[in-house]
Amino acid sequence: MKKIIVFIALLCTAIYAASDKPSQIPLPKSIFLDTSAFKCDSVCLDKLFESGKFFSFMGRYREEYATPILEENYLNYAQLFNVFMEYDAGYNSENIKLAVLIPQKSIKSYALTSVNAVLAYLFRQRSNFELAVFNSGDESEEAIKSTLNEMRKNAYVHVIAPVTQDGVSALIENSYGLYVFIPTLHKSLYEDAPNNIIFGGIDYNAQIEILNEFVKGSVVIFSGESKLELSLNDMVKNQDKEVKEIFYFSGTKDNFKKALEKNRELSNSSIYLNMRRSMSSLLASQLRVYKQSPHALLTTQINYHPDILNFTQYEDRKNMYLANSIGRIDPYIESINAFLGNNMEYEWVNYAISIGVEHINANFFNEEMDSIFDEHVGSNGQIEYGTRIFKAGQFGFMEVAY
Repeated sequence: MKKIIVFIALLCTAIYAASDKPSQIPLPKSIFLDTSAFKCDSVCLDKLFESGKFFSFMGRYREEYATPILEENYLNYAQLFNVFMEYDAGYNSENIKLAVLIPQKSIKSYALTSVNAVLAYLFRQRSNFELAVFNSGDESEEAIKSTLNEMRKNAYVHVIAPVTQDGVSALIENSYGLYVFIPTLHKSLYEDAPNNIIFGGIDYNAQIEILNEFVKGSVVIFSGESKLELSLNDMVKNQDKEVKEIFYFSGTKDNFKKALEKNRELSNSSIYLNMRRSMSSLLASQLRVYKQSPHALLTTQINYHPDILNFTQYEDRKNMYLANSIGRIDPYIESINAFLGNNMEYEWVNYAISIGVEHINANFFNEEMDSIFDEHVGSNGQIEYGTRIFKAGQFGFMEVAY
């Protein structure tokens, strides 16, 4: 039986005391009802599965119509949803023991999705596991240090830690005896980190280097004021491109008029959008309002998301190029993530976490396992990503050659 042990460190001691033992309640058995009066043959079942109607697929599945592929799909989901009473049958015998450090005040919405990404990978690999979630609350040195000590006390050695730049120094300094994966930051920011720390952050420098292939004319930057956005500005400036102007904006209420109206520097320029999606979308539309026709709009992973398509018209984004380092996604782990409310195709932190869990699993728990990701952790302790360039087309993102 899988065990998910939840430790809430630095919170109410009564809650902690009540949750420090594995639950003995068995997982519920899932039942899928077929409400249709018509039979569903192999073609019908295949259509249900391919269209993502997994509950209908499970309910209407019958052995007499099953092809080998359909049977495999059914067995995978049957194990996931605990259709069989013998739930552990067919699962890897190795017991994976992982901790997730969650500074909830800092990462907010990433708190739940980070845990779900870990769960999705372990379910996908059909592993026996213990997963403990430690909420440090914030990223102060005291909170991080206390939470790591709590992990050691409970014999958790392998840690997934989606921290921000505010907490990483305290994490590194107090990580002795632990093996820690940080999915949110890139190793280049912490070259002196010890070997027990590995990183999964996006290589924005590599993305900008490839985006520069699409630069023509002068370079102009529109930037937010977060640490990441300011860092992206420095990366653009450091790659031998002459930056004519940088405009800073702190929120959607900012007025673009001063920057855009009658600004000749923008004509046929290449504009880097180092801003969050809402601001980048607004700027793209305002450029057309002020009759500006830049050569290209360029942006990194921070804007590779359907929101860009939803918040702009095609004419606003037809010359927009976006870098993306999310690679091939296994369909089973993608569907499990979707079931848990996660997105992998556009949320790179979930993607990075999955690769990090695979790295820990393969190196410490199950060396014979089959990898489901193409990326791996390099000798420098950083996940090595590829980069592809997409255009924001009329109906979706289209990969382009460079």
